[in-house]
Amino acid sequence: MQTITLQPGRGTKLYKNNDQILNVEFISKDGKNIGKQIQNSLMIIGNLLGKIGHLGIASQNGYKVKIKPDDQYMIINNSPKELNFKFDNDISDHEVIYDPYLYEDEDHSTVDPEVFKKDHPVPDGYIDILPKWYSIKFTYPDENYIFIRPGLGISLQTHKQREEHWEVVRGNPIIISGSQIFYNTQPGDKFDIPLGDLHTVINDSKDEWILIKEKYSGHFDEEDIERVFNPNHYVSK
Repeated sequence: MQTITLQPGRGTKLYKNNDQILNVEFISKDGKNIGKQIQNSLMIIGNLLGKIGHLGIASQNGYKVKIKPDDQYMIINNSPKELNFKFDNDISDHEVIYDPYLYEDEDHSTVDPEVFKKDHPVPDGYIDILPKWYSIKFTYPDENYIFIRPGLGISLQTHKQREEHWEVVRGNPIIISGSQIFYNTQPGDKFDIPLGDLHTVINDSKDEWILIKEKYSGHFDEEDIERVFNPNHYVSK
C-alpha cells in the first residue's frame, strides 16, 4: 500500500504498470465528497486521457480506478485542492516513461538559437524564433518547426482561436490529442487538433531532440494558450 498527495497543478510521473492489476483509490482526508474535489483532475490510462471522476467507481469516501497490466498511467491534479490517493501495490519498480519534473531543480537557461543551429537541421527562411529552456520554435511564413529537448514536453494546452496540424519530423514522441494518447509515433505521422482539444508533445527520449512541424488554421496568437498542465512553469512574456 502506498499513499501519495498531489498539490494543485502537480502531476505524477508517467509510469508503465507491471504484470498485475493496480487499483488506485482517491481519498478525502475530511471524508467529504471526493467527487467535487477531483472532477477537473486528469488521468492517463493506457491510450486514453480522461477526468478521474468519469473513469472511477464511487466508493464511500472516494473513487477507485483499476489499471490493467502493462498499461501506462499518470495523474494530474487540475483541481484547486490537494489530491490524496493510494495504490494497493508498491509502484517503486514500475517503469518511468516520462518524468515531468526531471529538470525542475536544474539550470533553465534559454536555448541559444545560434548555437542550436550548428548541431540541428534548421531550414533557412524563418521569420521569428521563440527560444525557451525546454524547446525552441522557428517560425516560417506557413509553418513552425518546434524542437523539444530530451526528457521534456510542452504544456498540456488548448486553444480557442486556432486548430493545429502536426507532423512528426524527427524522433518518436508521445502525442496527446483530445482524449487519445499516441505512443511510439514515427516520422511522417500526422495529427489534426481541433479547436479546444487538449494536446501536447512529450519527448521521452533520453538523448535526442525531437522535431514537430506545425501548421494552423484560424487566428494565431501566442497568448491564445490555456495551459492545463504546465510542469515547465512557462509564463508568456
